[in-house]
Amino acid sequence: MSYSKLVFLALLIFGVNKFANAEDPLEKNKRKKDKRPNIVFILTDDQGYGDLGCFGSKTISTPNIDKLSDEGIKFTNFYVHNRCSPTRMAFMTGAYAHRTELPRVIYWFDRMGIHEDEITTAELLKEAGYKTGIIGKWHLGDWDEFHPNKNGFDHFYGFLEYGRAKTAIYRNKTLVENIKKKTHGQHSPKLVKEAVKFIKDNKEQPFFLYYASPLPHTPFLPSQKFKGTSNQGAYGDQVQDIDWQVGELMKALKENGIDDNTLVIYTSDNGPELGLPQTHGTSGILRDGKWSNFEGGIRVPCVARWPKQMPKGEVNNEIVGIIDMLPTFCALSGASVPTDRPIDGRNIVPYLQGKTSDASIHETIIVPGKVIRHNEWKYAFEEMEAGGPIQNLGDRKHAPRGTLFNLKDDPSETVDVSKEHPDKVKELDKMMREFLSEMRKNIKPIGKTAEFTDELLKAEWKYQRAPRDQKPYYKSVVDSLLQK
Repeated sequence: MSYSKLVFLALLIFGVNKFANAEDPLEKNKRKKDKRPNIVFILTDDQGYGDLGCFGSKTISTPNIDKLSDEGIKFTNFYVHNRCSPTRMAFMTGAYAHRTELPRVIYWFDRMGIHEDEITTAELLKEAGYKTGIIGKWHLGDWDEFHPNKNGFDHFYGFLEYGRAKTAIYRNKTLVENIKKKTHGQHSPKLVKEAVKFIKDNKEQPFFLYYASPLPHTPFLPSQKFKGTSNQGAYGDQVQDIDWQVGELMKALKENGIDDNTLVIYTSDNGPELGLPQTHGTSGILRDGKWSNFEGGIRVPCVARWPKQMPKGEVNNEIVGIIDMLPTFCALSGASVPTDRPIDGRNIVPYLQGKTSDASIHETIIVPGKVIRHNEWKYAFEEMEAGGPIQNLGDRKHAPRGTLFNLKDDPSETVDVSKEHPDKVKELDKMMREFLSEMRKNIKPIGKTAEFTDELLKAEWKYQRAPRDQKPYYKSVVDSLLQK
């Protein structure tokens, strides 16, 4: 743990945490039952905006997730990044992933991951007295330097690729089993079993459970239990598997008598991969999907349930996002939001309690250097590309730099209104430039392993992309660089 992180967390322990009152929160919890809510955050992988019953799907059955919506709040404008790792970084740091030099996915051979100086959502909750656990997909670095246990999680059970080893399931740092594909539905019962145990073991104290399912990412490999159960192919079968997992988690909360005081939030890390030959997700009324900055790539379904505080069956149309989880969870736990670094997220507890006001908590959401949404207006600071490989694009089109959409009138982003609103174009362009200027002054480094060099990174990428007959040569180049 870095010196700067130690200093902040020390301050948090000694007097910042209002629930601690100069006393170890865990000691206080032993004498008096803690009233703070448990937090269960469920994050799926590549799920589309239109692929839940409560968001309009007619081909996929999701009764357990729909029940969360019926008993809580549906958020219709929930934003993430357009791919896996950046969204997970934003969740952990409360800031746009570009602030940490992470605009793309992390692969194990990058030798990169979350930096030791980052103060994560899990660390803040842990220091506030919460038991913290992550089940499933981490994707913020597969090397020991970036392990979840080093980033605030008391317990980890999930998927890692340590070095050149194949994908495996680990419990903390202990190998449980080697596997072929983490997206195979056969692993779902294992994740559920571990999560249920975590809930049972920690029911007497507040806990934070980050349940990160690897589904419904490609390849779609539903288990026999769910194969053929949906009307949307193997992708839909995987979503129905997820719905079963949600049902099991909710059952565990109820059986342990803690569901009334547990905040459950369900969402996805980005939109669906489109254009696949047999089956894929859908973005509903939204345009495009994964890898794009159209709404279908960065706007995802989100529902939340918290019986003690939240109204039932409400729809919230305000701008919110995964960056808001860190400050929101801090507010719920009594932890203090870090003040020594930019935090882009906002505390949305009022929304979770069904409160409204004339002023929105968020008026703006940004994909740094790419697009900016301000109220109903969305502006393309750079060309907005359709998402995915060229062969899968079909008739999906790009939108040129300078495009302006009115999302209130045109949520499907079909009509460019930049010529009708030149002043709005200038305003949003200026807002983006001002944001980028500030961000560049405060950018933080991505974490890197000790052996990382730019030369090694380039060699690894060449090795990964090389034809089979050329791989031995590029492997020898990588090995020679590692021996330096």
